[in-house]
This record gives sequence, C-alpha cells and structure tokens, in this order.
Amino acid sequence: MTSIPLPWAEQYQPQSLQEIKGQDQALSLLQRCVAQKKPVILSGPVGCGKTASVYALAQDLQYEIIEVNTSDFRDKNSIHQIVGSSLQQQSLFSKGKIILVDEVDGIAGNQDRGGVQALAQLLTEAKQAVVMTANDPWDSKFNVLRKSSQVIEFQPVGTQALVAVLQQICSKEGVQCSEEILKKVARKAQGDVRAAITDLEMLTRGKTTVTLDDVDFLEERLREQSMSDALRLVFKSTKAEEVVDAFDRVDSDLPEVLLWLDENLPREYTAEDLHHGYQALSGADVFHGRIMRWQHWRFLVYMNAFLTAGVALAKREKKDGFVDYKRNGRILRYWMAKQKRLKRQGILSTMRGDIHGSSTPLMKEVLPYLIFMLRKNKRMTFGLSQEDIRYLVQ
Repeated sequence: MTSIPLPWAEQYQPQSLQEIKGQDQALSLLQRCVAQKKPVILSGPVGCGKTASVYALAQDLQYEIIEVNTSDFRDKNSIHQIVGSSLQQQSLFSKGKIILVDEVDGIAGNQDRGGVQALAQLLTEAKQAVVMTANDPWDSKFNVLRKSSQVIEFQPVGTQALVAVLQQICSKEGVQCSEEILKKVARKAQGDVRAAITDLEMLTRGKTTVTLDDVDFLEERLREQSMSDALRLVFKSTKAEEVVDAFDRVDSDLPEVLLWLDENLPREYTAEDLHHGYQALSGADVFHGRIMRWQHWRFLVYMNAFLTAGVALAKREKKDGFVDYKRNGRILRYWMAKQKRLKRQGILSTMRGDIHGSSTPLMKEVLPYLIFMLRKNKRMTFGLSQEDIRYLVQ
C-alpha cells in the first residue's frame, strides 16, 4: 500500500530557525522571551512564519510543544481546563515545554465570557513558555494580554527571500524553473510563504520544467476558482449577514463581480427570482455609474450591498444541485481591455511633458518602442517607477 506524499508546504516546513527567511529580528526576540519564559504574542500576515517559527525553535531547543487552538474554547471554564493544566504540568523527560495558543483572536468573539481575562490570569501563573498568535494584537480587547506579554511583529516575507526558499525546493525536487518565474510566483503570494510553496507545487505537478505560460494559466485558474466559491455563497445563501463580505477575498473589483453575476444569474434563478436578481444588479450598476461620474467612492458600500445581499435575497428559495459558473467573455474582455488601455494612458501621461505629445499618438506611435527598449535594456527607466515598468514589460 503506497503512502500519500505530504503537501510541499508541510514537507518543507522549517526544521530550524536558520531555515526561516526574512524574520531575523523577530526570531532573536522570540528566542530570548522563550528562554526567560516571558509570554509572547506573535502578530503578522498569514503565511509569514509565525507558527512555523515556534515549531522550529522547539526543534532547536529539543523542547516539547503543545498546541491549542482557540476554536476549541470560548469561555473562562474551558480555558482553565484546556490551557491551565498544560501550563502547570512539567514536561516529559525533563525537557522544556512551549505552549502554543494559536489564533488567540478566536476567544474574543461575541460568545466570549471572560476568556481573555482568564488567559491573562493563567499567564501570570505559568511555569512554561507561552507563545500566542494573533491577527490584530493591538485591538483594545487584548489590552489585558499585552500588559503581561511581549508583542513581536512578523513582516511579510520579501520577494528575494521567498525566491530563495522556492529555489531550494526546486533543487530538491529536480524541477527546472527560472528566477523570473519564481519571482512572479513570489510576488503573487505577497509575502505568504505557504501560498507560494503551494502555487509552485501546483505548477510542477506532472512536469519537471515550468514556463511563464504555466504561471499565467495557474493565476487565471485560481482566480476563477476563488470567484466560483464566492458566487456559490451568494447564490446558495438566504441570509444577508452571510454574504456581505463574499467578494472581499476575491482578486476582482466590484465592476468585474457585476459581470460575473450578470452571466451566471440565469443559471441559478428563474421567473420572478430572476427578475428580482437583475433588479439588484441594476441597483449596483446605478451606484457604479455615480462612482465613475462623481468619484464618490463611499458609494462602493451600496454597490457591494446590491451585489451580495441584494442578489442573495432576491430568491424565495435556493436552487439545489451544482452549477458550473462561467465568466462573461465578450463584455469582460472589452472591460479588461479598456482598463489596460487606461492604465497605459496613465503611465504615458507622466511622460507627456518630456516627449511633447497627446495620449492618442503616444499610445500608437511611442508605446510599442518604449516597451521594446525597456525589455532590451533594464537600466533604462525614462522617469517611470519600477512598478510601471514591470506592468509594461510583463
């Protein structure tokens, strides 16, 4: 019976603090606090290495580690039962011990009944090192925890450090992947090491050589999968509070979301439900027009409400069964081409004074040569920012 291989994100999890990139200052402070048994709160974006650092440090010190997730408890009594006993117990075989309380934000929700205060009290009596992770440790609800803990900030991992991690994995897996491709994967991950490794694994599945076309295809496929999940939530839900943030984690702005809903609404709704659904889309489009005309960006909240709660509540009951959602090809291509043209016009507008021309001739006569020269000579900038140069040559 063959064993199922571990995902690369787990397989290549750091086994020592030396393997963690881009967090030298945070790791040094973490080591000192654990040695002094001073409680610690680690904060930082997803995938920057908070939890992995705790496990790596435990490996370096040969410490026992006990992880508790706050999704398992909400109130004072459960915290005493789950955390309290761990803090008082001596480690097996006379080793040191680290208690990892992951995602401490989970004990401060609406159902919380003295949970944060109970945890803070336990920290004052702890005989072991305690490390907590939090998305926002500066929230007022954590005031009592911060008084007895050291807050350590983890930063998003830089592109170069992330590329170095990916290069090591490619070497071990026998995969040929250029630095240009790895940089594109790293930039897409935005400092999330776990996401970058997962993307690399998906790119190399069934092959040993990765091309730029593979990266572009992966980005588009992941984008469509994420959009499908958000659409399914809106179309299948009947509660406004469940859907108002459905598109917050989708890599698309609201005008593009409107096009997706327009294409797929008839696949989910019929008769009167379909009529009410398009009324909601119409309301979103009205606010989009006002935003574009008057630049009143505060109207985005109303546009989002129509696209999420408006569409979700347009139906009397949800439709059973799976629906394969499609993108709105013709209109979306037109819209994306327009956005691309506007972006390029904006870049060229910064050069009008230098080359004395209006935007239309510049787009037709200058832009192709400008892109060609930027690709051939990376030292040339023509006064453009690095972000604009990357956009033009990609």
